[in-house]
Amino acid sequence: MGWRESGIFDKAGKAATGSTGRDISLQRVSKRLGDVQVLNDINLEVGQGECIVLVGRNGSGKSTLLRVLAGILLPESGSMRKPMHGRIMYALDGLPRLPFTSREYLWEMGRIRGMHPEILHERIGELSELLFLGTALDQNLPQLSKGTLQKVNLIQALLPGAGGLLLLDEPLSGLDVPAQEAIVTLLGQWKQEGSSIVTACHEPLLIERLADQVIVLQKGAVLRRWSQEDLQQAGEPVVSIQSVMEGQEQSAIDTLLIEQPGVINCNRSVVHQDYGREVWNWKVSRSSTDRFIGKILAVGGSIVSVQPEESRLNMEGLMEGHHPGESVTRERNDQNSCLSPEGGGLQ
Repeated sequence: MGWRESGIFDKAGKAATGSTGRDISLQRVSKRLGDVQVLNDINLEVGQGECIVLVGRNGSGKSTLLRVLAGILLPESGSMRKPMHGRIMYALDGLPRLPFTSREYLWEMGRIRGMHPEILHERIGELSELLFLGTALDQNLPQLSKGTLQKVNLIQALLPGAGGLLLLDEPLSGLDVPAQEAIVTLLGQWKQEGSSIVTACHEPLLIERLADQVIVLQKGAVLRRWSQEDLQQAGEPVVSIQSVMEGQEQSAIDTLLIEQPGVINCNRSVVHQDYGREVWNWKVSRSSTDRFIGKILAVGGSIVSVQPEESRLNMEGLMEGHHPGESVTRERNDQNSCLSPEGGGLQ
């Protein structure tokens, strides 16, 4: 794959030189908007199949950096290299409420990119179904809610399919949980197929599932860089499971469930509104969830509910530059014991 030099020079007037061998490379990039220094000496490298997540407070430079990567803004100094023929897909932070229906807008965006009509029609249908767009596909953009408008925004960026560089500015903002899960799953598949992703995001779901590196920006400069290994020190997300274990001996439950790896804690309560049945509340790591549910069923128990993941990342601490492993309050309950039933039961 060929490379092109962005044509940017440093402040001394010397041409930027050298390649790091990565697909996208920014070296000492700075940018001013009016009198404000919005980016200051940014170094960024993105390889094929990597996901870089930008975090930081409002005004930290995340959106400006994405616009530089997209080629919408040119920096005053530094250098930028990217593949000569690589395509760039960009979902900005908030789609304008243009005077089109969702379908009309997506069709025009696809045709601008040169997509074949049959392929474009198929892609609009697939992505609309993936994000549960429904009847909003034929509604006018100004009539849509923020979350639905964001779905249209994401679909237009995703139309070309996997490959190239995907730039996303707060992609999960305003989305319902099923749509968030669908987007993160799709992006994971695209990573495996070689897509490079740079996204500004504050949702732990995307960071925990996709991030190869988290870059913390503060006042236009890089405050911290955290690797995937750093993120893993925060621990896995937690899944909450409720189960009924009627007719089971305590020893059997202790042996088959409580001593299982991945169990973080448990307690049991008598639920009066459920005819006094004893309900067990478990917190388990995400990777052990399927195996653990299988164990409950194997000893004759039944599943009452499985609640969404509970992140171990503290985003406030992360944005302040704290190490991911330092910003988590962990539950330290003994994995081999459970609390006794409490009067009043579960709320």
